[in-house]
Amino acid sequence: MRSQTAFTAPAMDEPAEATEPRRGVSGFLRRMTNRSDSNFKFAFLFLGQERAEGLTLVYEFCRVVDDIVDEREPGPAGDALARRRLAEWSREVGRIYGDAYLQDDEPHTELGRGLRRTNERFEYPREAFDEIIAGVAMDLTRDRYEDLDDLRLYCYRVASCVGFLCLALFGDQSEPARRYGEHLGLALQYTNILRDVAEDAARGRIYLPQDLLARHGLSDDDILQQRYDDRFVAMASDFADAAEREYRRAWAALREADGRALLPAEIMGRTYHRILEEIRERNYNVFTRRPALRRRDKLKVAAMAIARSGLSW
Repeated sequence: MRSQTAFTAPAMDEPAEATEPRRGVSGFLRRMTNRSDSNFKFAFLFLGQERAEGLTLVYEFCRVVDDIVDEREPGPAGDALARRRLAEWSREVGRIYGDAYLQDDEPHTELGRGLRRTNERFEYPREAFDEIIAGVAMDLTRDRYEDLDDLRLYCYRVASCVGFLCLALFGDQSEPARRYGEHLGLALQYTNILRDVAEDAARGRIYLPQDLLARHGLSDDDILQQRYDDRFVAMASDFADAAEREYRRAWAALREADGRALLPAEIMGRTYHRILEEIRERNYNVFTRRPALRRRDKLKVAAMAIARSGLSW
């Protein structure tokens, strides 16, 4: 799913084709699709046409707001323009939900109109859209995080909240399903962060918590220079443990949720857990070769997730 949209300020234009954007950690769904495209496509195999359309629109929304930040011109003027564009998308979310304070009720974009139409059917949680916008806005001012609690807020916004929108489409928005979506989103994003240490460092970004680095005698320069040594291994092991805890919490919640409805999410989650295991097997060397699964391994993971759900091929 490579459809892209562009947003030009000050007016809101219809989605249009854009050039390939720069990477952005905040683009959670972009990471999931660009880097594991075959995994994401499994979701569509278990969705009807309306739900698949909704998933496409959710992806488009995440893509649009993320690109506003990732593709901005460097400097204060670019930051200010990005903030105005994000504010306009906040108003577009208001139009999707028919906020009374807005003088114009109808969304201005094709994407907004599509989300409004599918929201009438699937009832997306409103706060998830608002939190995603707040999350991508954090990349305008933050490229370091003090501790895991600090990082958790960012990951909750750009990953767990995407999951909440997907839960609506998958058909289970119960309290256990929301706990599952929250913890799985955190687990996936922590896995992404560990896997992408080198790529983020090349962009001057460090998402690993500062207190975790200090605890193992590492500095920002060690990460930016991609130094792989015993200190890094120990630090990465601790961070992988944090991701593992979130996977376990997600799976505990899944036992109380609708496992069949959440199968698309579970295929993605089990695939990323296997990537985390591969990182461990490589002794956390994420610098020389980016961890990834072969197609046959992805299919095996998917088959096991399907078996756990009680479905058949």
